[in-house]
Amino acid sequence: MFRMIKKTIPAAAAVLLLLSSQAARAGTIFGSPHDFRKATWKRSGEICLPCHVPHSTKTLPAPLWDTELASDTYAVYGQTRQPAGKSETGRRPNGMSKTCLSCHDGIVASEVFGGDTGSAADSSGYDPGVHSPGHDHPVSFIYDTALAVQDRDLYNPSVRLSAVAGSSGTIDADMLFLKRMECASCHDVHNTKAVPGTKLLVKDTAGSALCLTCHNK
Repeated sequence: MFRMIKKTIPAAAAVLLLLSSQAARAGTIFGSPHDFRKATWKRSGEICLPCHVPHSTKTLPAPLWDTELASDTYAVYGQTRQPAGKSETGRRPNGMSKTCLSCHDGIVASEVFGGDTGSAADSSGYDPGVHSPGHDHPVSFIYDTALAVQDRDLYNPSVRLSAVAGSSGTIDADMLFLKRMECASCHDVHNTKAVPGTKLLVKDTAGSALCLTCHNK
């Protein structure tokens, strides 16, 4: 009996170690759409590159950002009623959303980072997605109590719970950045809380659950 137990403990420990190792890797950037280690244009096996670099000299709106930003003036989402910004300039993508667009706008090549300017060949080699801000949900606008009062179709982000999995915080606490709606409000770029099977969304779109987090319909 003693010998059986003695042999079983190491086996059980090995199973627990394997499971804990898998759990540690689950819900991380490893294996996510932002895991570029095997990309043909990638120059190293570092998973944090090309987005971040330990010694950045750029003054950009994200920690130690490495990818070049487009100098183009983005078109903005247009509609007859635009409570999110009183002027077109005030509604242009900036801050964190501009870092997302540095790869997803179809202007800057994905391999333009670390001082490399890329090439025409590189530019057509890998395209993680092209988005025109003029056709997508507005970003980089202030979403606060004042806006919710002005637009009754929006919930108060300081009161409304986000219902993001594993959190009991408000929309403001869980999804906004300095009270601004950004690309990362809906997309979890590091895949720490993204819903499996989605494009790194923080909530599922079934029943429009993600939209109805903020929109009072």
